[in-house]
Amino acid sequence: MSNTPVLVVGNATSSVDLEDLTAFAFDVADRLQVPALVAVGRDYDVNDFAGVVLDATWLDSVDSTVLGVEAQSADIFVIDAETLYAFEPTKRCGHCGEDDEEAAPALVGDTWTESVCPGCVDVHARHGLPVGVLPASL
Repeated sequence: MSNTPVLVVGNATSSVDLEDLTAFAFDVADRLQVPALVAVGRDYDVNDFAGVVLDATWLDSVDSTVLGVEAQSADIFVIDAETLYAFEPTKRCGHCGEDDEEAAPALVGDTWTESVCPGCVDVHARHGLPVGVLPASL
């Protein structure tokens, strides 16, 4: 399990496009079991991420093309949506490791966490911590 997010890149030119990209980032976090940050624009250093996931295709947006090429040039993991959907979504909690049909990523700011079960979300809430920052054991 990695805490380094992947960068999710696509068309974010309108509010509807951004909502679609954010929903896609949920799928990324759910399928790859890593946090997924929604990229708005090109002002990101791809070296700060575990990989880059392109919504739709390389040519979906200028940002997709630029950041995808930068990631490939830096020898960083890059996949597109079609490849992503070959991965099965998991129902394993990324915090406690238990299988739970209700485990799902949680949106914290502009980043989707890996899947978290309702029990771990409750623990986060009881301790006043946002999802994704709870220590390994309490």
